[in-house]
Amino acid sequence: MKVLAFVAVACLLAAPVSAQDKSRQVWVTHADSGGTVTGRIVELSKDSLAMLTPENQRVDIPLDRVLRIEAKGDSLKNGALIGAAVFSVLSFTACANVPAGDCARMAPFQILLGAVIGTGIDAMNGGRSVIYSRAARAQAAGTTTGVQFKLRF
Repeated sequence: MKVLAFVAVACLLAAPVSAQDKSRQVWVTHADSGGTVTGRIVELSKDSLAMLTPENQRVDIPLDRVLRIEAKGDSLKNGALIGAAVFSVLSFTACANVPAGDCARMAPFQILLGAVIGTGIDAMNGGRSVIYSRAARAQAAGTTTGVQFKLRF
């Protein structure tokens, strides 16, 4: 499992480190403390991750202590789809009081408007994409378990 995670992260961050562009900024969340380190990955081995922080300090983190790695950037597709879905529901709800011909002409424009608004909101968000997330460990016998879910827009 570690090897697969290592290969995935290495492939996603394969650009030369000397470029130091903004698109390669990552946030690494520690499994123990929940704290986050921001910077750029300069070295990745099967056991550890080395980062260069904005203060030009090198930070070495063992991979078994990494809970999650997030990279700057988020696809705008989900914002467009959510906006289009919301406006399609609103459009077809409003069609109950409008003649069918008018509704058929207006609905595509309203759905397109929803997609544009959703894309704009998603672009302003400046979100992060999770590129690595450690799998949950098996619970010890006699302990309770819970349910966790994640909702992203």
